[in-house]
Amino acid sequence: PMGASSQERCPEKPAGGLPMTTISTEELSERLESGQAAVFDVRGDVEYERGHIPGAKTAPLGSLVFRVARLMRPDSFVAVYSAGEDCELGARAARRLEDLKLRNVHYYEAGLEGWRETGRPVVESVLPRIHARGPVRECRPIVVDTENAYGGAFKEANLHVEGAGG
Repeated sequence: PMGASSQERCPEKPAGGLPMTTISTEELSERLESGQAAVFDVRGDVEYERGHIPGAKTAPLGSLVFRVARLMRPDSFVAVYSAGEDCELGARAARRLEDLKLRNVHYYEAGLEGWRETGRPVVESVLPRIHARGPVRECRPIVVDTENAYGGAFKEANLHVEGAGG
């Protein structure tokens, strides 16, 4: 099942909106098996690595232009999905790709959750990157000239700035 963290970061879909072309689980599965679809998971890279539809590539919403739109022909069959029906990332991605003049974009509204509920396989990345889980505990001190930095914007000479700015 999806971890709580990805569901919390997934904005809910607003009611209404313009109609868009959707794709069913069965059709998406058939297209993947025949190699007739470019399928993109628009959740974050970490969520993708933890589990995705076999054959899908990762293309988080913020990187659609670089990872999808500039590489695809306008008539290419493209399907996008996110976490599930309550998540609007997939719908946003489909709209964005349509705005970028892709003419054959399909939104898989059921998302990873719906795919999983039908008993279809979900795969993890072969070589997942190591990601921090939980609160970050490492802090690096930052050395700041408190008298001259930022035009003397610091009011105190004994300013504690450990961990500020990452």
